[in-house]
Parts: sequence; structure tokens; C-alpha cells
Amino acid sequence: MKVLRLVTLSLIAALFVAACAPVQAPVAEPAATDAPAEAAAPMSADQQAMADATAPWAAEQLGVAADDITVVSVEAMEWPDSALGCPQPDMIYAAVITPGYQVTIEAQGTTYAVHTDSRPDGEKVICNQ
Repeated sequence: MKVLRLVTLSLIAALFVAACAPVQAPVAEPAATDAPAEAAAPMSADQQAMADATAPWAAEQLGVAADDITVVSVEAMEWPDSALGCPQPDMIYAAVITPGYQVTIEAQGTTYAVHTDSRPDGEKVICNQ
């Protein structure tokens, strides 16, 4: 009986430690290659809506014309907290999984990662500015 209790407590402690472990934000770096680019899969309606909402927002944030923004890709993500995978110093964020997107854009020869929540009119942050 004592062995069963010890095993049960050990399993509970292991689950607690695993649940409290920090979650690493997903990192999506475009790979440089000499191979020709493959045709991108068509965007879903949700991805297209996010691309349409992010491009003008990013143009305003970067101080460029909307025509200078090219949406390269839109990828669904689950951010580890409300910082959208891009925490800022001296800020506190809710530790909840936040569904959203990583929208990769190009502006004047520079590539940027825009992290968003799941709503086209929701939160957005340029993560590598």
C-alpha cells in the first residue's frame, strides 16, 4: 500500500513539474536556399482576412506606403502567452495559450514577422523590429 501511495505521489509531482515548465515560443525562420521556390499553398479565408488586415497595419507601424508591403506567408500559431511570442521588457502577460498567426511580410527589402492574435482586428506586434 505504501508503494502504491509513493508511486501515485511521484506521478502527481512529475505532472506538476511538467505543467510548470516554461514553454518556448515557436521560432519560424525562413530558410535560405538556392532551390527555386515552390508554389505556396492557397490561403484559407481566415488567413486571407488576417493578411488583408495586417498589411495596412504594418505599413502604418513601419511608416511606409501600403503598396510597399508584401505578405509572404500567414501561418496559424499557438502563442504560449498573451505576449504573442514576443514579450517586451517590464511587461506582465497572462500565461494562457493564445491562438493567432505569424504573418511574414516584406517591406522595402526587409522581412518582418508580425505576431497576431486570432482576430483580424485584434492585437498585432512586429516581433523583429
